[in-house]
Amino acid sequence: MNLPKAKKLPSGNWFIRMRLGGVSVPVTAPTEKECKRQAALIKAEYQTGKRKISSDKRTLGDYIDEYIDKYTPVLSPATIRGYVSVRENRFQSVMDVPFSSVKDWQGVINEELKTKSPHTVRNGWGVVTAALNDAGVQVPDVKLAREAVKEIAFLEPEEIPLFLRAAEGDICEIEMLLELHGLRRSEVLAVLENQSIDVKRGIIAVNGAIVPDRDHQFVKKATNKTKASSRNVPIMIPRLAELAASARFARHSTSTMLQHVHNTCKKAGVTDVTNHGLRHTFASLGYSLGLSERAIMELGGWDDPGVMHKIYIRVASRDKSAAQNAISDFYGSSPLESALKELAAMQKSYGHIEELKPVFEAFEKIKNANEKYPTGKTSMKVPMKF
Repeated sequence: MNLPKAKKLPSGNWFIRMRLGGVSVPVTAPTEKECKRQAALIKAEYQTGKRKISSDKRTLGDYIDEYIDKYTPVLSPATIRGYVSVRENRFQSVMDVPFSSVKDWQGVINEELKTKSPHTVRNGWGVVTAALNDAGVQVPDVKLAREAVKEIAFLEPEEIPLFLRAAEGDICEIEMLLELHGLRRSEVLAVLENQSIDVKRGIIAVNGAIVPDRDHQFVKKATNKTKASSRNVPIMIPRLAELAASARFARHSTSTMLQHVHNTCKKAGVTDVTNHGLRHTFASLGYSLGLSERAIMELGGWDDPGVMHKIYIRVASRDKSAAQNAISDFYGSSPLESALKELAAMQKSYGHIEELKPVFEAFEKIKNANEKYPTGKTSMKVPMKF
């Protein structure tokens, strides 16, 4: 009896999908032999009229498995890895029961939210939605919890020199410097693998990427994340050229790299950032130096102007607030007024101290003179008696 070829699922089970009477019939079993046996039995019973085939038996896991199998050849290994993670870790209470038998999908969402963040649940449901839409199945109507806006921390311009100094000699120093040039983690790994820091030409050739696959193994991608990602980035930090000219490049696991970034921030006494935060530091610095959004997009390989604009808006808001405070300080108080306020506070605390009166009088005269002569040019001499 001819049967479709059995496939091994990420969970370790074996899977066969047959079409009987125009209906997709999935079969899952712990071993390849058992999977083939069950599939052969179902097909034989169907052909002899002993079994009626209903699409009601398909599970949510079946839909996601089919979606993964269909798009594995065309999607990034890292994307497929994310789909597999959802298949194995999200919505497990209903993942392997007939999809049509689940009546309270909002309850499923609410239960998942007890142990998972709104962001995690939303991402998981996004995979479910994609798989169901692809299979032509109506997606259940559910409400998802609102996600808190999580901003990525980055280093302020004045913190960057402190970070660079603290990073010197670290085993992950080259990787940190590449991320400060605006490279993604996947691009950093590819640059190190390809040894593509050209010191003579003064460029970092960013082509391809290295990402983890569904088995958590790093694999090469011939293309970058977006069309704009393939680019030549000038070497802008002299220390990177120095290191690249004197040694071969070593790469480290993502967890090791992340830990070393955190340790370096702590050592430098600066804002605690992640690998991605170093990439955003590059964009923030570009704004502070007056570069256009377009220029930073091209150097950093951003394809979506919306992402770049959000970073710029955030930094611009910070700078705007600082400017407003500076102007308010200028008009709201002068050093003389601040001194008078401090002396008044002292007088209030200690009562009427006769010795302080000449001091107050002297400052009042200076203040009045400054108001009368804004340029500060006055020949008035104020006796200061303490």
